[in-house]
Amino acid sequence: MRLSELLPQLQITPAMQSKQDIHAIKSQLNLNIHTIQDLYALPADDAAAMQFGEQYLLNACEGMLPSFVAKHPYFAGWSAVMANVSDIAAMGGRALTVVNSYWHTDTQSGQQLFAGMQAACDAYGVKLVGGHTNIHTDFQPTLSVAIQGLANHLLSVFHVQAGQKILIALNMQGKFHEQTTYWKCFEHVPAAVLKTQLEVLPEIAEQHLAYAARDISNAGILGSLLMLLEATGSGANLWLDKIPKPQHTDWLKWLQIFPSYGFLLTADSEECEDIIELFASQDIDCAVIGEVTNSGKVQIQQQNEQQIFWDFQQQAFTGLNYQKVLAQAPFSHLSLHVQQQEPTLCQV
Repeated sequence: MRLSELLPQLQITPAMQSKQDIHAIKSQLNLNIHTIQDLYALPADDAAAMQFGEQYLLNACEGMLPSFVAKHPYFAGWSAVMANVSDIAAMGGRALTVVNSYWHTDTQSGQQLFAGMQAACDAYGVKLVGGHTNIHTDFQPTLSVAIQGLANHLLSVFHVQAGQKILIALNMQGKFHEQTTYWKCFEHVPAAVLKTQLEVLPEIAEQHLAYAARDISNAGILGSLLMLLEATGSGANLWLDKIPKPQHTDWLKWLQIFPSYGFLLTADSEECEDIIELFASQDIDCAVIGEVTNSGKVQIQQQNEQQIFWDFQQQAFTGLNYQKVLAQAPFSHLSLHVQQQEPTLCQV
């Protein structure tokens, strides 16, 4: 399938359209930015970060689609925790505790939902510390899970700048959940391995190897790339054929994956090899797939064909673009990078 046919189909998937609903909250945000810390508390990253002593306290939340909760209660419970743990890792953090709220229509399904959450917490070494339960609801089953974590050094979309390389890290040792785009890499994998694989992200952050990261969400690879870039209004040149892909899976399906282990990162070119080696030590495929630009346009290249996938100057994605805020902030964009080396410069 040519890019001219592929990209328009990816632009209008339900997952991509649902991300654009986020635009409605932008007008309600308090954008009084006085310190770098104020940026990290804004919606844009996978988790909100608040400085807590010499560390950052991370908070994130994931909601599962009601149809998913109804059809696959155990997997929905597991996935809610898994997605949250990935959000914390994408910030360079380590997950601590999980709380949940769920509504269901029968006890058996509710127990399966809870069992999935507990199993995932056990596998990833996170405490399930409480929440809210309702088994007698008159509406569709619903699940929301929130997580807390800590980071010593942040990976943040606010650190993205032109010239940085874009990397993808994917666990290719998985399979699709039947009739879905969920790529499962956790089944029959020892808990110790799952934890060690996630530990690569905070290790990268603490070694100052990368600037930003984002986990690949239900918006797929390209939708997640847009969320990595949009906060700073950046663009990108992406080389499609550099993305690891199973031989017998077509690009339309693969670019929509919601993997249980998948991340996008930005880094300087001289750090890329070290990042690739760290992921490889845990049997994770990692490759440089593009470069950040200041064009505001996401251009995809495959062999001799090039197409614009998204132009932030023409169309918002989530609407969480802080380019103007950054330009007016009482600190330079460079100081966002300085804080990675000297966090004491960023005290509120």
